Amino acid sequence: MLPTSLREKEKAPASHMYFRYMARRYLILAIVGFGVLTLAGRAWWVRERRPFRDTDAPPLPTPPPLPEVLPPLYEKFHEAELRLPQHHWEQRRPRTDEKFLFVAGHSRGCGWGNAMQELLLNAYMAYKAGRSFVFANYTWNDNGSQFSEYNGHKIPSLIPYSAIIQGPIVGAPFPPGDHTPPAVHRDYFDAMCPHKVTYIREDISEIITFKNSAKEITDGWHDKLAGVEEQCVQTAPNSGQIYNFDVFGDPRAMLDIWPELAASPILTHFGWSPLVELAFDTNRDLFLATSSFEPYLTSRPYTTNADRYSMIPGLMAIHVRRGDFEGHCEHLANWSAEYNAFNSFPEMVDPFVPPPHGERGTNSEENKAIYRKHCYPSAEQIVERLREIRKSPAAKGLQKLYIMTNGNQEFISELKNALWRDQDWQMISSSRDMVLNWEQKFVAQAVDMLVGQRAQIFVGNGFSTMTSNIITMRMANRFHPQSTRFW
Repeated sequence: MLPTSLREKEKAPASHMYFRYMARRYLILAIVGFGVLTLAGRAWWVRERRPFRDTDAPPLPTPPPLPEVLPPLYEKFHEAELRLPQHHWEQRRPRTDEKFLFVAGHSRGCGWGNAMQELLLNAYMAYKAGRSFVFANYTWNDNGSQFSEYNGHKIPSLIPYSAIIQGPIVGAPFPPGDHTPPAVHRDYFDAMCPHKVTYIREDISEIITFKNSAKEITDGWHDKLAGVEEQCVQTAPNSGQIYNFDVFGDPRAMLDIWPELAASPILTHFGWSPLVELAFDTNRDLFLATSSFEPYLTSRPYTTNADRYSMIPGLMAIHVRRGDFEGHCEHLANWSAEYNAFNSFPEMVDPFVPPPHGERGTNSEENKAIYRKHCYPSAEQIVERLREIRKSPAAKGLQKLYIMTNGNQEFISELKNALWRDQDWQMISSSRDMVLNWEQKFVAQAVDMLVGQRAQIFVGNGFSTMTSNIITMRMANRFHPQSTRFW
């Protein structure tokens, strides 16, 4: 049936009309809600947020301070020292064939160069006396602390010697045929010897003729100990060093003892620790020629000092002291100091004769300038000196230059630039270019000594004990004197 009017045509079912009504209501509510939220958000933004263009963003909170990284304690080296086979911990007293000598008044609070040259002679004294050398630690502070302060930084108070060196001094066997008893650790000595016989330094120093003669001192202690049956012998802790500053500062002190010292296993079988050798191997591109096929030190079994640390062709190493050495050099000038004992062998081609002056304790500015040239040379003086040395026959074929220094980066950059401009080098590097792990950083001077010991040409500071130890090894290994120079 057709509709009779238009109204009848548009009429829909009631359910449809209800859905349309509800849809309109929800749409209106949604629009109103969105508007309310927008207005509320805008009001909150204006109240809580400051415009970027009017002011800076609020500062970030201060981060918590980073924890201080403490120096290493070298526990594994100390543990290995205590496990040496000559340590018979099951005993309560020494065996009948054990005799010990401990220099309890050894140096403390001084640089490695000073400690090392004393250690060599103390070990030789025990060797000559036929007693086990008692070694302790490289000691900055023996007050029981783990760490000490130096130049505003924490350093280990004690470093086991085996973290720096190897060989008979720290308990390795003596070469075949040598029946000297092996060195022992101080802890073992103390455990075996609760009661010790103690002698003072003056027992010998007061009866010898030349008080700075290393040979007279050593022979005096040898004779003193030859008649001692007691097994546990030490020098008095408050008696001081057997070989003290006066000995090592006297250019005549080592001349008479040198032939026997150089031939002894103390030097012929001296070595640098695996930790130090690993640092050398890691950085060998700074020292060795690119085409070198030399095996890594850490891959070789230990033989002898001379065999292991042969000359590196093409390398010049120079020792440039900075920091507090400037004031030290002025002090040396005021007292007309001579080169150190181990830097005063008659074979050396650059002897130093102090300029004459009157009253001790002061000096003229002219004489101080002479000392600075030899002790604390400027970059310009260093360049001039190396130019002169490179003309010598011993310096033929030099390609790489290594600067052993405690100078800051600004000084090193200035020196490197001056050297690059003056001479042709394949590479110039310095102590600051070394890649070292955390344990190696605190024995880095020993790494420099190893490099200096092996250089084709070494230029050292005659007033430095670090230079003294390098020259000791070069002379013991029979490097030609022409290859060892001074400023």
